[in-house]
Amino acid sequence: MMFISRTPYLQSETDFNALLFNQLALIAVSLPILAELPLPISILFAVFALGRVALLKFGVKALARWQLLLMLGTVGILVFLQVGTFIGLQGGMAFLLLLCALKSYEGYTRRDRQVSALSMMFLLTGAVLFNQSLLVGLWVLVCLMLIATSLAVLNELNIQAAFKQSAIAFLLTWLPMLLLFITMPRRDAPLWGLPQNPANQSITGLSDTMKPGSIGDLVQSNEPAFSATFQNGFVPRQQDLYWRVMIMANRSEDGTWKAVNGVIDNALPDSSRHVFNVAYQIVIEDDKGRLPALDYPSAEQRRGIMRESGNVLRVYSRKGVRGIQLQSTISDELPQRLLVSEKQQYLQLNANTNLQTMILAKQLFTQSGEDAETFANAAFQYFANNQFVYTLKPPVLSSKDSTDEFIFNSKQGFCEHYADAFVTMMRSAGVPARVVTGYQGGEWDEQGGFWQIRSKDAHAWAEVWLEKKNVWKRIDPTAAVSITRVEGGLDNALPAEEIKELVHNLSWWSRFADQSQIYWQRWVVNFDGEQQRNLFSLFGFSQVNAWTILTVLIMGLLPAFIPVWLWWKRSRSKDISPLADGFMLLKRRLLGKDFVHLPALSVLELKAELNAQQRLSPDLDSLLNEYIRLNYASAQTPNPIEARAWYRRARALSRKYRLKNS
Repeated sequence: MMFISRTPYLQSETDFNALLFNQLALIAVSLPILAELPLPISILFAVFALGRVALLKFGVKALARWQLLLMLGTVGILVFLQVGTFIGLQGGMAFLLLLCALKSYEGYTRRDRQVSALSMMFLLTGAVLFNQSLLVGLWVLVCLMLIATSLAVLNELNIQAAFKQSAIAFLLTWLPMLLLFITMPRRDAPLWGLPQNPANQSITGLSDTMKPGSIGDLVQSNEPAFSATFQNGFVPRQQDLYWRVMIMANRSEDGTWKAVNGVIDNALPDSSRHVFNVAYQIVIEDDKGRLPALDYPSAEQRRGIMRESGNVLRVYSRKGVRGIQLQSTISDELPQRLLVSEKQQYLQLNANTNLQTMILAKQLFTQSGEDAETFANAAFQYFANNQFVYTLKPPVLSSKDSTDEFIFNSKQGFCEHYADAFVTMMRSAGVPARVVTGYQGGEWDEQGGFWQIRSKDAHAWAEVWLEKKNVWKRIDPTAAVSITRVEGGLDNALPAEEIKELVHNLSWWSRFADQSQIYWQRWVVNFDGEQQRNLFSLFGFSQVNAWTILTVLIMGLLPAFIPVWLWWKRSRSKDISPLADGFMLLKRRLLGKDFVHLPALSVLELKAELNAQQRLSPDLDSLLNEYIRLNYASAQTPNPIEARAWYRRARALSRKYRLKNS
């Protein structure tokens, strides 16, 4: 009612400090949204917000209607020019944000500021739709405190008292809020997430092209790429952690590999084979809808997950961090029967480049009895036995025959050099092969129970198609020159002088932040129907339905509202004047509420009236004499402990001797 009432109090003007605090709360609420909007819109918002504070300082309470219309027109034109629409997440929030800033110019009353506070709640919703990270979640709590404090300040509380009351209110509602969050019916997929504006899609992570040097640049970043939590306590081996993201099939003349996009094939793990199935959850910030999946993703995945050529997984791209449940079979083979057109695609090479590599490949193929699997092993051993070096700083390959230059001259390279050379050798001998890019390994966080995969874990490897088995065989040629890279991670594989240049994840704060983000995404942002069922099972419920939800609510309401009841009782006791309230309670119950001149009746008159009615018992007489002593025997304020003890006795005796219907 406080937001719609038009009482004289709400129409009264507020002081400058209350208006300033309200404006500061609006700015704080808007910060997460401004980070997602074009710069000109942020600048206009800052001009509106700070301009309003300046006008208030000089005593300008409101602007003329024509001035407001001119500002509104500016808002509409700017939003349309920068975003192109007034609907959708970005367009709608940009328009609403500037309208909220413009609203502050309309009035100077308490009601206007209360409407502004209500609009801030809608802005906070937009901030959460933009970004569901832990940092934004904590900032939302801060902003809710500021909004509550702003409303209290508008109603003439000083800032310190307003903040204290707001903090108490937040603490009292914490348990009921948690209970409602747990028991609200859930879908099997989180509600969060809107389609992402293509212009603002993530530009971090793996590229859809690869050439020698591209992944080497990426691994010098220590930024988290995603995290993975395996179910049932399963802890995989480091060498089994191949997270496939993209299939590179097409190689251009300059040695650049390009990813296959939007194509579907029949490559699926064979569930009848002897493989180990695992379930896990990844938490990842959207990267154009690309999902890192453990080799090899199972056929059965959740609804909304799409499969593209090479058994890589995709979801509809949208803004923010998400948690996704996946299933994989731990294997190094992926069954697929290649079509003729697919064979040709995975044999494509420029016949006029890297001629030395072609000759070497054909020699090894002949020596291997023209058997694809034997040939792949021979090529692997070639890298292992010819003094190749794994390094983050290989020489620049400048010629058009870059693979020849790498194999026969420099012999120094990173993972993409070896993947490129290996696949080129396979194709030169007529064996279909492709490059796979993704991540390999990760950091095991034993305390948190999850794997943290970072940009420095980016990796490229090869897959070779074995026609006799109709399977793709994963072969990592990097392991031929540095098995430590696969089994121990990048930090243990590079030369000492190069390791020093990498950014390491050693600080306790970095690890704490990673763990907090994992728990936040798992138990808050992505708390779905499956996790709710798992949580209910801890309370002994096999399913989640109306009956079990009601039972949990009833079980939880009592402890949840105990703090609220204690606070209410304490607040009520502070409002009681023990002697005055106790004496009035006695008069009303002993004489009845209709007794003539009841409020003005003194203690001596009450004693006389009770004596006349022959109802002045010894305990009542003692109680009234004690009242006289406490109230009139000393000029000092009665002792609070004695006064409250007298009040409790008065309540008890008033119930004992009360008149009927009093």
